[in-house]
Amino acid sequence: MNIEKYWHDLDLRLEKLLENGFVKLPSLNEFDLDHIAKDISEEMGSLTFKELGACHKNLLDELEIEKYLAPKLYNIAKEAFNFKGDISNQYHIARKVEPGNSKEMYRAHFDSHLFTIVLPIKIPTPSNNGTSGDLIYFPNARKVPRNEISNFIGKAYYKKYASKEGIEKFSSKYQKKIDSFKDYQPLLFIGNTTLHTNYPVSTCSSSYRLTLLAHFFDPSPKYGVGGLVRLIRNR
Repeated sequence: MNIEKYWHDLDLRLEKLLENGFVKLPSLNEFDLDHIAKDISEEMGSLTFKELGACHKNLLDELEIEKYLAPKLYNIAKEAFNFKGDISNQYHIARKVEPGNSKEMYRAHFDSHLFTIVLPIKIPTPSNNGTSGDLIYFPNARKVPRNEISNFIGKAYYKKYASKEGIEKFSSKYQKKIDSFKDYQPLLFIGNTTLHTNYPVSTCSSSYRLTLLAHFFDPSPKYGVGGLVRLIRNR
């Protein structure tokens, strides 16, 4: 793949990100996703989450995220969100959901980081009217938290929507968007203002679901709510 061509209209896409709270990136279809998924899945084993394994990092390097995307997001973080941290403030994690996993669904939340990218690597096909873990998201569901206290209170308040019934209730008030990622286009959104969750990966799905989550620039303290969640997840 011509990586420079992949990122050629990034500035226009980032304008849409700031305008709408989210934007789609070009499809990853030109990559050998079956091979990449196999490598990352073997690296993860039975884990649902794994932070930046070697095969995961290889794909990020091939995409040249650090050259093309991270610096532009960093400038936006500083200029639009008054971010004071370093460009290395990133968190990359793989998420693999097996069919029938009853825990990884409807867990509505905001991210602590300013920007989140969902990179679809393997998206299953369900049968019998099942679901394949589609992302449900609500851009601009809240304002940017003023500080860590308001961030914590906000996260706690919105936990009441972390269920199928809660999402249906929230959908009656806010515009719901759903992305199946069948087009294999990554989604970039403002993480700490976008409420998001997933439909279940039904037992009738053709395979596991594998996505890579790239988080950029957490304005919270090192041991803020986001840091504690990541610490618990990586134990």
